[in-house]
Amino acid sequence: MLPALQEELTKRCWLTDEECLDAISLVNGLPGPLVVNGAAFMGYRMKGVGGAFAAVLGAITPSIAVILAVAALFSDLAENNYVQAFFLGARPAVCALLLYSMVRMGRSARLKRWYNAALAAAALLAVRFFDMPHAAVILAAAAAGILVCRFKPEEQGEEVEHEPSD
Repeated sequence: MLPALQEELTKRCWLTDEECLDAISLVNGLPGPLVVNGAAFMGYRMKGVGGAFAAVLGAITPSIAVILAVAALFSDLAENNYVQAFFLGARPAVCALLLYSMVRMGRSARLKRWYNAALAAAALLAVRFFDMPHAAVILAAAAAGILVCRFKPEEQGEEVEHEPSD
C-alpha cells in the first residue's frame, strides 16, 4: 500500500516526495499499523482531530469489510486448489511491490550519498542479524542524521550562506 499512498499524496500535491518519506519514517516508528498511523497523521495535518478520525475510519473500514468477508468464506475455500494457486502467485507480486516501494523511498532518501547507504545497510544488519529493537535502530539513525547535519550543514539540502570575504 505504500507505493499507492505515496503516489496519491505526491500527485495531489499534499506532500513532496521528501515530506512523504519523512512522514512514513515518523509513523513507522510509532506502535500500530503504518497505514492507520499515516492516515491519522495526514488527516490531522489537513483537518485537525476530525480529519484524523475520518482518515483512520476511511483507512480501516474497507480492510475490515474485506477481512470479515474473507474470514466467512476462507474456511470453505482454504483447501481449494485455485485459492492456493492464487496465494502462491500473489507472493512474487507482493515482493515486487515492496521492492518498488523501497527503491522509490530510497531515491527520496538520497541513498546516493555514501553515509546514507551505509546507515541503511547498518540498520538492516542491526535489525535482521543482531535482533536489535527497531526503536533503538531508529533512534540511533536519527542521532547519526543529527550529527551529520550538525557538522556538515550543507548536507541539509539547503544552501549555506557564506560570509563575503574582503
